[in-house]
Amino acid sequence: MNRIFKVLWNAATGTFIVTSETAKSRGKKSGRRKLAVSALIGLSSIMISADALAKAGNDTGDGVTPTGTQTGGTGWIAIGTDATANTYTNVDGASAAMGYHASAMGKWSTAIGSYSQSTGDSSLALGVKSTSAGDRAIAMGASSSASGSYSMAMGVYADSSGAKSVALGYKSVASGATSAALGYQATASGDDSAAFGNGAQAIGTNSVALGAGSTALEDNSVAVGNSTTQRQITYVAKGDINANSTDAVTGAQIYSLSQSVADRLGGGASVNSDGTVNAPLYKVGTGIYNNVGSALSALNTSITNTEASVAGLAEDALLWDGNTSAFSANHSGSDSKITNLAAGTLAADSTDAVNGSQLFDTNEKVDKNTADIATNTDSINQNTADITANTDSINQNTTDIAANTASINQNTTDIATNTTNINSLSNSVTTLTDDALLWDGSASAFSANHSGSDSKITNLAAGTLAADSTDAVNGSQLFATNENVSQNTTDIAANTDSINQNTTDIAANTTSINQNTTDITTNTASINQNTTDIATNTTSINSLSDSVTTLTDDALLWDAASGAFSAKHNGSDSKITNLAAGTLAADSTDAVNGSQLFATNENVSQNTTDIAANTTSITQNTTDIATNTTSINSLSDSVTTLTDDALLWDATSGAFSANHNGSDSKITNLAAGTLASDSTDAVNGSQLFATNENVSQNTTDIAANTTSINQNTTDIATNTTSINNLNNSVTTLTDDAL
Repeated sequence: MNRIFKVLWNAATGTFIVTSETAKSRGKKSGRRKLAVSALIGLSSIMISADALAKAGNDTGDGVTPTGTQTGGTGWIAIGTDATANTYTNVDGASAAMGYHASAMGKWSTAIGSYSQSTGDSSLALGVKSTSAGDRAIAMGASSSASGSYSMAMGVYADSSGAKSVALGYKSVASGATSAALGYQATASGDDSAAFGNGAQAIGTNSVALGAGSTALEDNSVAVGNSTTQRQITYVAKGDINANSTDAVTGAQIYSLSQSVADRLGGGASVNSDGTVNAPLYKVGTGIYNNVGSALSALNTSITNTEASVAGLAEDALLWDGNTSAFSANHSGSDSKITNLAAGTLAADSTDAVNGSQLFDTNEKVDKNTADIATNTDSINQNTADITANTDSINQNTTDIAANTASINQNTTDIATNTTNINSLSNSVTTLTDDALLWDGSASAFSANHSGSDSKITNLAAGTLAADSTDAVNGSQLFATNENVSQNTTDIAANTDSINQNTTDIAANTTSINQNTTDITTNTASINQNTTDIATNTTSINSLSDSVTTLTDDALLWDAASGAFSAKHNGSDSKITNLAAGTLAADSTDAVNGSQLFATNENVSQNTTDIAANTTSITQNTTDIATNTTSINSLSDSVTTLTDDALLWDATSGAFSANHNGSDSKITNLAAGTLASDSTDAVNGSQLFATNENVSQNTTDIAANTTSINQNTTDIATNTTSINNLNNSVTTLTDDAL
């Protein structure tokens, strides 16, 4: 086949060399051969063997001196038709051009390949139409171009125009200074940029484009994709996270951060697969919000509304009074009632508040005793008329019996009335937030109504018993009083039997005892006065009410364990003060206060003055009533706390409880409850105190009366015997008279 080269033996090197068939020498034959050998050695040093050399000579090509004043050197090489090499002055081994129209015009440059050009000093152009115009630039590959100084372009149409740039690959371009483009059509146009991969573009200064199609447009950026194609960077170590860190962070770190945010947001917030935080859901009031801002806004609105509600509740709630260490029913500066108070338990250890209907019932019984006393008074009047005709002893007995009967009957009536009123005492307190004892504007009193029904106030400390007391009294105080009253009733019944027996015995002396009628009339006036005083007591007891409230730390709350409101405060029983007089009626659930009971007691005291006898029985009553007084002083509202101190409903016991911090407490400032058949008002300590004072005196007087009655009974028996003897003497005298 056709060949354009030939192989010759080089005797100097002991090797075969390749040379063009058309190459020829202008000098001697031996010189042309040496030139051909030198050219082939230069070519083979790149393509075949480092041992092949070519020294001086030119075959077809021309040596060109850059300027007309310089003299050409002897080390240039130009091989190929129209090949041109720079003959740099006095330098051996200067430029070399090999190939058709190859041109090595730069000093120490090399151009290999048809139309290859190396114009830069020390540059290399290797390949068809390759061009190395930059000093010390390298262009390798067909149509490659290295125009930037110290640049390198390797690959077909590779172009490194930036200083110190590198372009590797077909149509790769490195135009930025110190840039690098690697891959088909990779482009690094920004200074200090790098593009790696098919079609990668590093446009921004100091940018990096990694992967096919990646585009780094911004300065100092790294791109692993473009606007339509993105890539993940995997197996990245965790970067440092601090104020000065410039490390890349991993997906795990982002997830951890997102999870931390979700945990702190709460509300069911979670982390999505893309690292975003799934919105939380916050329930504020009746609304649900999926962001913190909206939730906080709703919370602010709720707080504003709550503050307004609390401001209203502060006026209407039964609050703790630190000065008196008791719950106060004071409202708008005045004592007020506690209505809808369920009947408190009456027992020795009861701390329940009693209501007006309980005290009303006691008063009703007292009224019944009054009626019985009136009947006894009639009998005493008759006895008095009969006794008048008897001796001075009989007259004295008659007078004493009449007085004792009136006193006993009056005491029985008064004690029964007190028993009724005390038994009806309870704490009517309305709920705060379903279970708190709140102000009832329509009734102008605190109400113990709970879930539509009357309820109790338990754990009520015994209220103070004094003339000016407004403390609520508890069931144990009233229970003891009732026990004493019951004993009084029994003793009075016994006295009544004795009086009836006396009446029977004295029946024969009716004509002689007329003088006692006048004395009994005086007693009747006293009894009428007692009746008036008792009516006054009833009116006073009707004003009894429970002044109880607290909100937050001092509210009277419901005690679920005891089923009642508790007046317990700071671990101790406490009073309910400023309690308005409760209504006294058969269906009343109002709490009665101390002043109501005190007024009753004052009247009872007047009655006591009129009751001159029956002291022994009343003494027992007094002892029992004293026990009641102690119990009533411990009356408090057994209410569990709303924010520690509110009086709340106790569902277990079905009543309001005054229990506070686990202990019974008082309800103070309790106005005197109303005394009526429908009264549910709580009564206070001052009311019961006055009653107890009177009962105590009555007990003493009844004891004396009982002694007198016993003496009267003996004297009447003696008188009866004397009268019988007198009758016998008269009969004898009649039989023996002239």
